[in-house]
Amino acid sequence: MDLKLDPQRDLSKMDLNHYLRRVGITEFTAASIQPSLSTLRTLHHHHVHSVPFENLSVHSGEKILLDICWIFDKIVLRKRGGFCFENNSLFFWVLQQVGFQARMLSGRVRDPVTGVYGPPFDHMLLVVELEGRRWLCDVGFGEMITEPIPLEAGWEEEQDSGVYRLRVDGEEWFIERKDEEAWRSLYKFTLEERSSEEYREMCEFHQTDPSSFFLIRSLCTLQLPRARLTYMGHRLTSTEYMKGGGSVKTTRELSDEEIPGLLRDKFGIVLNRTLIPKDG
Repeated sequence: MDLKLDPQRDLSKMDLNHYLRRVGITEFTAASIQPSLSTLRTLHHHHVHSVPFENLSVHSGEKILLDICWIFDKIVLRKRGGFCFENNSLFFWVLQQVGFQARMLSGRVRDPVTGVYGPPFDHMLLVVELEGRRWLCDVGFGEMITEPIPLEAGWEEEQDSGVYRLRVDGEEWFIERKDEEAWRSLYKFTLEERSSEEYREMCEFHQTDPSSFFLIRSLCTLQLPRARLTYMGHRLTSTEYMKGGGSVKTTRELSDEEIPGLLRDKFGIVLNRTLIPKDG
C-alpha cells in the first residue's frame, strides 16, 4: 500500500540515489538496482548499520511527523535516525521505489519487565513477497535482525546481532531473541496489511504520553559488526554479541557536556536544538 503523498509538496529532493549514499551502498544506483533477494538483504543490512534507532527529537523539541517527505529530509538529508515509524516508513518507500511488493504490518512490543504487550500499532514492521516467499523486514527496532528473515513458523537463525526465531500461535506471530539459554519475546504481530495513517495515533502517543518509553529516556543506538553502541540518558553502552546467543556489555557514565560531541563522533548526529538528556 503506497504511502500517501501530498501532490502539492516538492518531492524533488526524494531521490533514491541520496538514500543509497546515506546508507553507504556503492554496489548499484537508482538506475541499475533490481528487486531481488540479494538486493533486499543489501538494503536491509546497510540501513541498520548506517541509520541509528533514536528518539532524540522527542528530547530536543522537534515534533516527529509521520510524513514521508519530512522523514526523508530528516534521515537522509540531515543524516539523523529515528524510531520505528520513521525508519520503517523510509525503508517502505525505498522498497517501493526499487519495485518490491511490500506491506506494512502492526506489531505489539513486549515490555521486558512486566511481560505485557503494548497496544496495536505500537510498532511498525514490513513484509516483502519475493520469489514465492515472504520476508520479514524491520530496520526500526534497535536491537533486532540485521537482514530479512523468511516468514516461516519455526524459523531460527543466528545473525550478527544475535539468535532469533519465529513462533506462531493462532493468528499471531512472535519474534523471539535468545539470551544465553532462554528465549525472550520481542514483539508479536499479525499479517493483516496496514496503512501509514493507522500509526499516527501511536506515533503521537510515543512522543507525548508520560508512560511512553520514548518520553522518559533519551536514546540513540547503532548496529556495528557483531556489536552495538547505545547512548541512553547519561550512559554509553558497548555491547559485544557472543556466538550462540548472549552478549557482553560495557557501560560508562557521561556528563551533559560530553553528549553532543559523542552523538556527533559516534553516531554522526548533529542536533540543531538543545538536547535534554533523560534517564527514565
